[in-house]
Amino acid sequence: MPEQNGSLVANAKRRMTTEPGATEEIWKEMVYDKDITNDKVIDAYKVWAEAYDKDFAVVHPNRAEHMAVYLDELVKQYGMKKENLKILDVAAGTGLVGEELKKRGFRIQNITALDLCPDMLNVARKKKVYSKLIQSPFGSTMPKGMTARSYDCVIMCGGFAAGHVPLSSLHTMARLCKEGGFIINSMTKQYADFVEEYKQIDKYVEELEEEGTWQIMFRRILQNYTKGNQGLVHAMRINKKETKGPIAGESDAIILKGEDLVEQTKKRMSTENGPTTEIWKEMVYDKDISNDKVIGAYKVWAEAYDKDFAVVHPNRARHMADFLLEMVEGAGMKKENLTILDVAAGTGLVGEELKKVGFNVDRVTALDMCPDMLEVADKKGVYGKLIQSPFGTTMPNGIKARSYDCVIMCGGFAAGHVPLASLHTMARICKKGGFLINSMTKQYADFVDEYKFIEQYMEELEEEGTWKIMYRRILEQYTKGNQGLVHGMRVL
Repeated sequence: MPEQNGSLVANAKRRMTTEPGATEEIWKEMVYDKDITNDKVIDAYKVWAEAYDKDFAVVHPNRAEHMAVYLDELVKQYGMKKENLKILDVAAGTGLVGEELKKRGFRIQNITALDLCPDMLNVARKKKVYSKLIQSPFGSTMPKGMTARSYDCVIMCGGFAAGHVPLSSLHTMARLCKEGGFIINSMTKQYADFVEEYKQIDKYVEELEEEGTWQIMFRRILQNYTKGNQGLVHAMRINKKETKGPIAGESDAIILKGEDLVEQTKKRMSTENGPTTEIWKEMVYDKDISNDKVIGAYKVWAEAYDKDFAVVHPNRARHMADFLLEMVEGAGMKKENLTILDVAAGTGLVGEELKKVGFNVDRVTALDMCPDMLEVADKKGVYGKLIQSPFGTTMPNGIKARSYDCVIMCGGFAAGHVPLASLHTMARICKKGGFLINSMTKQYADFVDEYKFIEQYMEELEEEGTWKIMYRRILEQYTKGNQGLVHGMRVL
């Protein structure tokens, strides 16, 4: 079993002072602690950078050779001149992949390294296997200064590891790559077995192929990728941008700790005049609250949720119905015929408002992670179907691409709830010409790290041709003392 997270940096420092045994201790902590944070990983890399190559050879001999071999194989197959290709090496670290690319005849002047840790990049710089080095995080949005379709090949080796980069990075890699270019991702296979997000990697790769983002060239399993572990490698070729599927409208105060949240909820449920807003404060102000803790609270809060929420968010959902009605009537669609997916539907507040303005209840689907919240929604009779499922980078089981005329979400972007990449999933579920609406408390876009990039992400996907932004609206008194942020988009 791994040691406590706090020992990771200490182990890295111990390795640097030549104490025996630390090399594999650092590796074990990174491999087996699926909940390790990105900050902890970066701290370890900072002190480990100089010894990384030597140490890594112990657990991962010839780690990067296959990346250059496979890329060489692909570009030769399609008659490309490798010396002319611009390559982005994501999570480049100390430049192990760059060294192998050079050996295979790829031109150094055309290769860029990207990594979050400056100390690792300093080691890579000394090797002189890159023309440019970029110190930046990598995730749902493109790093600053990069533009879409700017590289012939985008590759990543080892970026999908606990505490490193999110699964949605694959879509970002695709957006950075030119049409006809190649994506290669290589990872330790066990991460796809026990890190929750990476369990969906095959599903995500297949969904984006079905969506038309890329063609899967191969999926390969490597033996002894690290000592006793297999490797998993996916290679894809970027397609010409083309939207598939049917057209929309056609038939067919005190900051409390997260660990107390469930107890606060139980207390509210057991007293006549309980601490209504205390539960809300924990969800609003604890930006690091976990999804499990949020779900635990919702389970016991479900029955009292509507009454309590009216205190901090009066008429919370009315704007969703009003804005959607405005969009569909402006497009000349018949509201009674439209299929609508309400993501993070909760107790059905949005469903109630949709019914009031004339949308057909039988054609509205509610999706939420918490069965207790959906049970409350079911009693209201405002949905034709209810789906209990998480929502994120991949589509929920049973839902197909281009299957709804409109996909909307109110309040899903809150600490501990759904990831920013959910917007792209919403777009993939929506028919061409259909509408998306996302509504959130604006302060989350100011202090939750991932949501700080919502405007950038919106604009990137507009530039990519995923959607056209119809509006961005600020709502006053969205909750007590807080503004709301609403985006409306039309899928292209």
